[in-house]
Amino acid sequence: MKKVKIVFITVLLSSVAQAQITKYHNQALKQIVEDFRTSIIEHNDEEKFSNLFLNDSITWGAIVTGKTKARILKQNPDFKFQSGDSRRFYENLKDGVEEHFYNVSIDVRGDFATISFDYSFNLKSIIKHWGIEYWSLILVNDSWKITSVTWSMNMEKLEKCPFVAEDLFVMSTN
Repeated sequence: MKKVKIVFITVLLSSVAQAQITKYHNQALKQIVEDFRTSIIEHNDEEKFSNLFLNDSITWGAIVTGKTKARILKQNPDFKFQSGDSRRFYENLKDGVEEHFYNVSIDVRGDFATISFDYSFNLKSIIKHWGIEYWSLILVNDSWKITSVTWSMNMEKLEKCPFVAEDLFVMSTN
């Protein structure tokens, strides 16, 4: 009976420890989303923004979908995707730019994580484009770093954004 109690206590303590670790990582990943968002709006700390990423050459690419894809393929049948990098993205930001995040989902699996969400990219509170965005992250020296940013893009002038404002910043963790 004593061995059963020891095993039970060990399992219980292990579960509590794992829950604390998961909570810690989820908070750190939520902070990355917030740092990304505020870096775009404030646009005054390129180093803070750059430190969110593993390096300058991560995957940074978009596909077009819906009516935007149909329009672009009509104009350019060879179009596949749009690529870039975090530095160029940051340098091209203008005053009044915001990215809104909806239905944020965080999934942590050991030293790997994904963050996915619906987004709208706005200029002076007017939606310019919207879609789905995915980030892959790895844990390096106890710090989460974004290793890829991929997203779909739909031009608002061709297809209205379906996201509801009340869903803004709703986060779920797996």
